[in-house]
Amino acid sequence: RSRAPAGMFAEDADALSSSATFSDEEVATFRELLNEAYEESGLVTEAFAKTFYLGTQLLPDDARRAIWAVYVWCRRTDEIVDAPRTLDDPDMLTDLSAWEVRLERLFQYGEIVDVMDLPLLDIRVKYLSGGDIQPYLDMVRGMLMDIPGLGQDRYDTFDELHLYCYRVAGTVGLMSMPVFGCAEGYTDEQAKEPALSLGVAFQITNILRDVGEDAEKRGRIYLPR
Repeated sequence: RSRAPAGMFAEDADALSSSATFSDEEVATFRELLNEAYEESGLVTEAFAKTFYLGTQLLPDDARRAIWAVYVWCRRTDEIVDAPRTLDDPDMLTDLSAWEVRLERLFQYGEIVDVMDLPLLDIRVKYLSGGDIQPYLDMVRGMLMDIPGLGQDRYDTFDELHLYCYRVAGTVGLMSMPVFGCAEGYTDEQAKEPALSLGVAFQITNILRDVGEDAEKRGRIYLPR
């Protein structure tokens, strides 16, 4: 935020009117767009995360669609950093800043930029009654750790790496919890630590799988010294 242009993160409480009304035809159009966006999210998930997609088939319809939407938002966030570009591209920080502003405005005001924002807004309404944006913001912080000159390309200790793993993957556990719910007899508080640990474990597995690619293509070595 300290490097962002003046006013980029300024709050605008009048961004959207809370008294907006819509006709039945407009509501029907919105619902049709939302359903199409959810279907597109499923296609993206199936194309890029085949095994994960198969696992989502075991979920109830609403939960399955919601998890697709979470996956697509995370993928779009990740691509800001990992999309083909030079390692010192100054637009990377600008793009990530704009993405964070977009997220905040969606959570605070219900503002969307394109149709693929609709499923995340729907999740915000259906599952996040408290409006907990923190796991999403923390994932953006994780992406910042991958920006050359701003983040890290080496880690001295596992504790340093663990923070990165929490931000880019443990957060997914927290994003998923409201959708999955908890087994009978357990609370969200009890489920939180296992959800975080599972996300971190997945990320460590990814790191071990991609050691060569990360070093050669992205100039990053995640294994702690």
